Amino acid sequence: MEAHSMDTNIVINTGLAGFIMLDRVLEVSASRIVGTRFFSGVPAYLPLESLAQIGAFHIRYITGYSRHVFLIKIVSCSIPLRIAMEGEYVLSGKLLGRTDSSFRSFVKAERDKETAAEAELLYAAVDYDHNFKKGILHDHYIKVFSCLQRDLRTG
Repeated sequence: MEAHSMDTNIVINTGLAGFIMLDRVLEVSASRIVGTRFFSGVPAYLPLESLAQIGAFHIRYITGYSRHVFLIKIVSCSIPLRIAMEGEYVLSGKLLGRTDSSFRSFVKAERDKETAAEAELLYAAVDYDHNFKKGILHDHYIKVFSCLQRDLRTG
């Protein structure tokens, strides 16, 4: 029997090349964001991550990247029953409401003007601190968003 110490690493590999699950941001305003993502045989649940990301980038944009934003709740969600999603999808998000520290968005993925997945998501916005370091996160998200708007790979 092999003994395991507390120093043992657990490795989780999603098989994804990167964590950014968006290809482009086509338009953004105070109330709406539109982008794209090409899926190639991905499981039906994976587009939910893309939808969560486009919603979070929208909130970061409208708050001027002044706070750390993250998903706290999936209020409702409808994802396809088919095993895999294939092709380019238009992802959009619309701000439904907000308080000082929370934002509610409706996001959806469409292909050929047919809704493939949609969700109502709740996000939190918190001040940067020792856990969420402004010097790292603020600059990172501005750079990634700029690359998405210019259709550049973020690597």
